[in-house]
Amino acid sequence: MAREDAEGFLRSMVAPLSTARRDLPLPGVPFSREAVANAFVMLGLLPEALAEEILAEYRPLLKAEGFQIGVLTGELSVRPGAHGYQAALEAGPSARFAGQASADPRWPTGAADPPWPTPAECYLAELASVTSMSIGTGGRMVELDTAGITAAVADALLWVGALPPDSALLSDGVVGAEPLKWRARLAHLWDGHAHQRASAGAPYRADPAVRLPLRNATAVIESVTALGDMVSIQLYGYPWVSGEYWPMIAPCFQVRAVDDDGGEYQGIRGSGGGSPEGSFEFTFWPPVAPAVRRLRVIVSTLWEAAYVELEIPGRPSSPGTSFPDADRP
Repeated sequence: MAREDAEGFLRSMVAPLSTARRDLPLPGVPFSREAVANAFVMLGLLPEALAEEILAEYRPLLKAEGFQIGVLTGELSVRPGAHGYQAALEAGPSARFAGQASADPRWPTGAADPPWPTPAECYLAELASVTSMSIGTGGRMVELDTAGITAAVADALLWVGALPPDSALLSDGVVGAEPLKWRARLAHLWDGHAHQRASAGAPYRADPAVRLPLRNATAVIESVTALGDMVSIQLYGYPWVSGEYWPMIAPCFQVRAVDDDGGEYQGIRGSGGGSPEGSFEFTFWPPVAPAVRRLRVIVSTLWEAAYVELEIPGRPSSPGTSFPDADRP
């Protein structure tokens, strides 16, 4: 997937505010725009002054529509937040203790590894560790949508290329008391944005039309498409009924995948339809890193499962790839 620059992403994120109307809820999750701008500033992806300018542009419009900028709308500012952080970095290390770190050899020092491989992962892990937060002003208290805000920041960092698509943060559930909540929100947010962007591109496509060896149902992988780290399949299934509104669910087919390094992916169902036979698109989450060339796609019913090993179109072939036997259904 072609990556966006941080400025373009933030501008597109705040653009729906231009449709704000009096007595209607604002589009998007309150404080998610500020959170994304703050992340971009802290990670050096966007100058603080430019982030502030992009957010502040919409304050007059909202005030003209009768909105009171604050806890219900978001502050539309990176202040106090990351205010001054970039300036402090540019000024260099503090002169107060210059040269003092190595003055006394009795205290051994040395470099160590950060808690996560990339700055974006360190930032997101810290953000995701908070699962409940209330803020207030003028006697009014508001419970923030922490899962929605964390998902918005993670989505932004993915799209600008700062967060690795194969990061353990996106699959292991290792931070936060409710990690699955924000990751589920992120999966659907990323999936929607991916399809919007893919519609303007030219994805690679293969049409294997391979039938899986199921005994009590029919399942056919009709096609595989890939654009950047978005990989999806089109699955034909029979029988497939459409009563899937909770609690009247009818989970006829489920899709997951594993790569040759043991990485696991969930198939998120997208567009499609039909009953008692149907054809639906499934996009794999987390994003499939460019280094992954093959997937073992596993299709399950309530009674059985079967797999097929597929090459990802547009990526170099990988003959002889061995998948972990433990991941066979």
